[in-house]
Amino acid sequence: MAQIVTILNFKGGVGKTTVSVELSTALARFYDKKILLVDLDPQASATFYVMEQEHWAHWKSTNGSTSDLFEQRLHFSLSKAIVHDVIKGNAPVFGFDLLPSNPDLVDVDLRLADFVGYTVLQRYFEQISAEYDYIICDCPPNFNPVTKNALWASDAYVIPTIPDFLSTYGIGLLQRSVQKLFAPIKHSKLFTGPLLGGILLTRVKATNLHKHYCNLVRQDYPGEVFNQMISDSITVAAAIEDRTPISALNPAKGHAQDLQYQFQIMAGEFINRIQQLQAQKLAESHPQ
Repeated sequence: MAQIVTILNFKGGVGKTTVSVELSTALARFYDKKILLVDLDPQASATFYVMEQEHWAHWKSTNGSTSDLFEQRLHFSLSKAIVHDVIKGNAPVFGFDLLPSNPDLVDVDLRLADFVGYTVLQRYFEQISAEYDYIICDCPPNFNPVTKNALWASDAYVIPTIPDFLSTYGIGLLQRSVQKLFAPIKHSKLFTGPLLGGILLTRVKATNLHKHYCNLVRQDYPGEVFNQMISDSITVAAAIEDRTPISALNPAKGHAQDLQYQFQIMAGEFINRIQQLQAQKLAESHPQ
């Protein structure tokens, strides 16, 4: 059964989409995992990271997207909408599937009243969970119903953050928001909400300021911060322009090689962290 993980931060520009795409790519390429990346951001940045716009435009019209999932809750064909082995061309990656987004999702998010509930994604993921090792949800920088649906379906969530004041300030707020969302069921033995899978320091620069905030985050959240950090680099922008994730490059050279190594180590640490959470949940559900 797939482990479902939401990638989110209330602040934009922290590398959330880059983490979602590169993590998915690295897990598939370097660790032979079967991955489904679900793009829940109306900006569709993760989708356009790996799909040409012409391909996407045809796909959403004929096969559907995440906006259709919420609009057509009873009639949406999830299996039809998934793009299998989405990274092709000169740097193919097998095992990385995508459920693409659509800018129309912003209207869905605004119309999706809370009374509809937060189990729309959960019900769909149950249909395909056996087909994947991980289902990764890339969410918009907000706490609207679509994001809540992703969290409700998830086993864990990961917070990417730049090591600066504005980016790290919201970590506590995000955690409190997640806790509040699941407060009504906190005594349930079946599901108590997703656990924090880790805080990932991204776009890290070799400055004293960033070094200070890296140390501060590790002090404030002991054991919760990934050991591996992701460096700031214009190489990421070039990868997005080429529709080829850095983790898919073969061979990778220069700065791309350094970043690819960082993403590979990050993905390995991700696997270990999620396994630890699985063990923790199992121990809590079967106390001695």
